[in-house]
Amino acid sequence: MARSPLRQVVEALRAQARSSAFEFDGRTLANLRRLFARPLPWPPHDFAALTVARALGDAMAMDPARGRRILKAAAAQGALPYVVIGDSHSRHLIRRSARDGRWLLPVHFLCTGSSARGLANPASLSGWNHRVAALLSELAEADSPIPVLFEFGQVDVEFVFTFKRLSEERRTFEPDAFSDFVRGTVDSYLGFLAGALPERLKPFATVVSIFPSSLSDAAWRQGYINAHIADLHGEANAVALSQRLRAIDIPHEAARTAQHRLFNAALAAGAAARGLRFLDIFSPLIGDLGTVHRPYRGLA
Repeated sequence: MARSPLRQVVEALRAQARSSAFEFDGRTLANLRRLFARPLPWPPHDFAALTVARALGDAMAMDPARGRRILKAAAAQGALPYVVIGDSHSRHLIRRSARDGRWLLPVHFLCTGSSARGLANPASLSGWNHRVAALLSELAEADSPIPVLFEFGQVDVEFVFTFKRLSEERRTFEPDAFSDFVRGTVDSYLGFLAGALPERLKPFATVVSIFPSSLSDAAWRQGYINAHIADLHGEANAVALSQRLRAIDIPHEAARTAQHRLFNAALAAGAAARGLRFLDIFSPLIGDLGTVHRPYRGLA
């Protein structure tokens, strides 16, 4: 049975990690182009695009020199590479598109469960900060600078602040405390980027806004908890944590959406002050009621 283009590309990327002599061949590059040189259907949960973008990101991190050669060879075939670095929400930035013989080639460096403020913590449990800094240093060595998109902060706003309230036993939501948290988080996040981004990459770096609130009121009332994020940023006992979450004041969806808007405003101002580009992907998703426009709503 013939292997699909997706399987051939993924197998080739895995082979790269095992063989020091491995290089992409013409067939693999052709399959890569077949996968990405067409529009991505909506919604953007395309298995092929996400899988290959993630595999490219892993390949770049494991063997940067060969990763750069792959991107250079793809660019010679019309590819326009761009790198996405972020938490799980950053998968929405993985796109497929083509125009006038050129095609987007996303490289996804997924930092699962990573918080924006944690990037500035030398003792971060996840260790993503060190890996992101190392990747940026390698990207700066490419023959032609590659655009880089950063997508962090959703974990902080939706989870870390709530865990902080639980640890401090503050049942009532306090807007002033949240505003202080936002300022500290944005300063830490952008401070990390300012230090980690090589000068050659800074003109090609874009800080991306966080998305609107992705959890419904019902999900919060049920004490929703992401176990992996809890391990990194809260207490490890997810059942006990879920029970404690049900006992504290959680703002309704419209208020939570306003909190995300506040974070994005601080992020935009901070990025501008540091000479970094800012991309607003929050505002186009908001409807007249101040929450996510109905056509974009998921099941959460």
